[in-house]
Amino acid sequence: MGQQPSAPETRVSAKKLKAFEILGLYTQLEAALEKPTGPADVGQPYRQIVAWCKAHALDLDLEGVLEILASEESGYPPWRRQALEEAYRLLYDEAASSGSLALDRLPEPPTSEEIGFRPLPEALVSGEAYKQNCYAGCFEDQSAWRMYRRRFDYEIYRVNAAGFVAGRKIVSGTQTRSVCAADVASKVAETLLPDTCCVSREDMYSAKGPFLLPKGSRGQPRWAPPVGDEEMSNSFASHHTKVLEPLHWEDGEVPSQRGRLSMPGHTGGVRG
Repeated sequence: MGQQPSAPETRVSAKKLKAFEILGLYTQLEAALEKPTGPADVGQPYRQIVAWCKAHALDLDLEGVLEILASEESGYPPWRRQALEEAYRLLYDEAASSGSLALDRLPEPPTSEEIGFRPLPEALVSGEAYKQNCYAGCFEDQSAWRMYRRRFDYEIYRVNAAGFVAGRKIVSGTQTRSVCAADVASKVAETLLPDTCCVSREDMYSAKGPFLLPKGSRGQPRWAPPVGDEEMSNSFASHHTKVLEPLHWEDGEVPSQRGRLSMPGHTGGVRG
């Protein structure tokens, strides 16, 4: 009899299998978005993605799946999953604007609550972005202590207008990195930290929606998280009278939270 695999080996295999499942669904959706021959061809893989994420929301293997997805080699790191979500929103908005009966077979994009109140770009909030031949997007990620930041730029082109609506093609752009100029240690971090230093900290309880993206600052955790860097800095300030100067990036920008902020209570174009 052959030797039975150990529990850790079985767990790793399960993580990889589940990662392959969701990666396959993302691939199907992206192909359907580029050449939308019919609403069912786009709606079906999206429904399957939603069902997969709901079924694995409390799956302990999801942590390992996210680690696999975080790698550029996976094909769907966070920036590309965000681009995939935005491409679906653009296609859906175009179908909705045309009054197409296809909406009966095309599920709505995730609501604000479903994505953990992650703020959307103003162009998407307005509901007019689908008219653009080229939509420019970006995904920003920064380390837990905000010393190290990465930005991924990408474009979504309007293509293949022969379908029931125009298709959407994702094109990767540039990746830029920056560190806090005021912190010498961050210079070392720029050299030593791996490419996944930022995205790897997004755990299964932060991943929201069908594209498993980090929730926004208003998103509610499933239980109280450890004290974060903002709470620690507030506690530090309350016990020290010295006024600290804010850190600045090399380009002069003051570090801020990930993503663009939306106006509280503004719901124009945002579902949910």
